Amino acid sequence: KPNWPFSFYAFTYHNISEEIPQHHRSCVRFCYTVYCIFALALVSNFFTALARLFVHMEFSSFLMAFIYMVCGIPGAYLAWYRRIYNSCKADRAFGFLWFFLMFMVHIGFVSFAALAPPNMFGAQKWSLCGILNLNEALQGNKIIGVMHAIVMVLFAVDSFLSVLCIRWVYGSFRGGGHSLEQARAEAYREGLAAAATGDLAKATAVAAEA
Repeated sequence: KPNWPFSFYAFTYHNISEEIPQHHRSCVRFCYTVYCIFALALVSNFFTALARLFVHMEFSSFLMAFIYMVCGIPGAYLAWYRRIYNSCKADRAFGFLWFFLMFMVHIGFVSFAALAPPNMFGAQKWSLCGILNLNEALQGNKIIGVMHAIVMVLFAVDSFLSVLCIRWVYGSFRGGGHSLEQARAEAYREGLAAAATGDLAKATAVAAEA
């Protein structure tokens, strides 16, 4: 029965204690903590941008912050958290490859958000609350500046924990007796099996993971 993310609005079943083997359990819990901090940072960033919209009428930054939130929270869940959850649940090697790839993207984003270089990669100056625009935010409005600082800390903490997380996952991956060669071999077998049954979409996806 679905129980996540909320009891009143659940679309999937999530139970680390019940579904994840003991040797992967602490690792998945840590990944979940990183995901929750990331989601909290994006939501807090959105409300900070909303406050700036009312005070400074910065609509483009508010719109970017909204896009980051509505795309980032489900995107991170599907791209890397659910991937590591299912890989550890089934204790299969090839699922870890996609996690490592997508989690490196995650680390790059939260590191960028913690710094928030203005007008880089098309980002509006106030769409992300980071250290490079903190001083100006504090000078403009004290309350919004404090909100800005809280979001910056959340992004910074998440980027630091993400580095620890990927090291932990790799240790759990190797501790489970897996190797990159084994993961690639599993991916190729899955791809060949999918191709043999005519499931070209699945075959392409598995080949990409390999």
